[in-house]
Amino acid sequence: MAEPTNPDEQQQESGTALEEKYGVPFVDLTNFKVDSEVLQIFPEPFLRTNKLIPLFRSGNTLAVAMADPNDIPTIDEIRRMTGMEVEPMVCRSMDFFEALNQHYSSPETPDLPDEEETINLDDLPDEEEGGGLEQGAEPRKLEEQASEAPVVRWVNQMIMRAVRERASDIHIEPTREGLTVRFRIDGILQAIVSPKKALQLAVVSRIKIMSRMNIAEKRVPQDGRYGAIVDGREIDFRVSTFPTTYGETVVMRILDRMRLLSLDELGMMGNALKMMREMIAKPHGVILVTGPTGCGKSTTVYAILGEIRGTDKNIITIEDPVEYDIDKICQSQVNELAGYTYLVGLKHILRQDPDVVMIGEIRDGETAGVAIRAALTGQLVFSTIHTNDAPGTITRLIDMGIEPFLVASATEGTIAQRLVRKICTKCKEPYDPPPALLEELGLEPGTQFYRGRGCDRCRNTGFHGRLGIFEVLKMTDRLRELVVTRPPTSAIRALAMDAGMRTLWDDGIEKVLKGITSIDEIMREAERIE
Repeated sequence: MAEPTNPDEQQQESGTALEEKYGVPFVDLTNFKVDSEVLQIFPEPFLRTNKLIPLFRSGNTLAVAMADPNDIPTIDEIRRMTGMEVEPMVCRSMDFFEALNQHYSSPETPDLPDEEETINLDDLPDEEEGGGLEQGAEPRKLEEQASEAPVVRWVNQMIMRAVRERASDIHIEPTREGLTVRFRIDGILQAIVSPKKALQLAVVSRIKIMSRMNIAEKRVPQDGRYGAIVDGREIDFRVSTFPTTYGETVVMRILDRMRLLSLDELGMMGNALKMMREMIAKPHGVILVTGPTGCGKSTTVYAILGEIRGTDKNIITIEDPVEYDIDKICQSQVNELAGYTYLVGLKHILRQDPDVVMIGEIRDGETAGVAIRAALTGQLVFSTIHTNDAPGTITRLIDMGIEPFLVASATEGTIAQRLVRKICTKCKEPYDPPPALLEELGLEPGTQFYRGRGCDRCRNTGFHGRLGIFEVLKMTDRLRELVVTRPPTSAIRALAMDAGMRTLWDDGIEKVLKGITSIDEIMREAERIE
């Protein structure tokens, strides 16, 4: 990157010298007519602060004159704001100011905070001081406030803090009293310092700009996403806005693309892990992962794909959305507005000669039917579905209208799971539970449990991180014979347990006795089955 140039010195340089210095074309703004339409895309403070002026648009490319065309972060910001490719050109600083002042009055150059300064949005003027935003603000005014340096830096610091504190989601929620910001850490929402209500629109608009959403539209939900590098890690953010009585809520799902877990890291142990590996080694069949929203089903499926991928397999996925990019796998994303649904995608995938197919979710009987037929014709199919337990998944497929003999023939196994918090290893301590509780749980008198006292590492919660508890049902010949008779879930469960399946409760109790999690976590997530 070129060294900063004194404006007076730069003004004396010829256009040819500037082209050679920066390696981009020179534009003489004194003789150039700027396209006023593209100029309106950006707020004036953003242009003055970064010394740039948009010139014209050609297709999806935006030509931009810059005093420093080697300012890569600013070029990236222009891409995020416009969704267009950027062709930088170099201009003289003084020519830039004169050209811009033809369209705007000449204000004093604003003082920006130091790079390391912590920004508090409470320091910005509120509505009574004339700096606030009202619900009917013009899109241009929203862009100006959303691009102010303190707002930009506060949002960036919030995101960086969320990633460093291992948050899975950021919740920004307007209320009658103000704006609430919370991080979901280890499955629990925890409040952080929030800006004042007057800056609600500036913060929300900033996030919408980053996610390439329409900042002028506040009446309907919107979805977007963007990527960033945080502490050397590639992070994806999936962003959703939703209109409420007091303004738009924003939820940002944080996806660490470099943190794909293996089967061993998920928390699967012993016979459950053995049965899982036997199932995914099969050349064909359907394997379904089940559980409520947010229980880690997608993480488990990605872990499976990570274990079986290789040069000898053609693995194709159809997802909504694609959460993680995985090498050596062809991934496709549903686009329902364009008519590209799970069902349409699945039918075309089968023409691509796949060995393994992953469907993000089975939502209806038609999609389930195509998945079953794919398994019967030689593909190994993975997907997720919403049921309470592993045996109930078999019943659910039949309820969807799939013939029992097809379910019995195609299904290789089902996996139910839940997520529980792990006891913080730094402050973990043993304790003696009440004898009545041990008796109720059917455990030996004197059995010790573990808990976390609370420390700085775990934010005084006693927990740090999460892992899964699992219920793995592997189909056997006896189970296939039973499924054909349309049995109740209880009958499938009883026979599966005879074949070695352990319930969610049993797997959880084992992790309690090993000191990995607490009894309260298991009682919250799993039901004891007699």
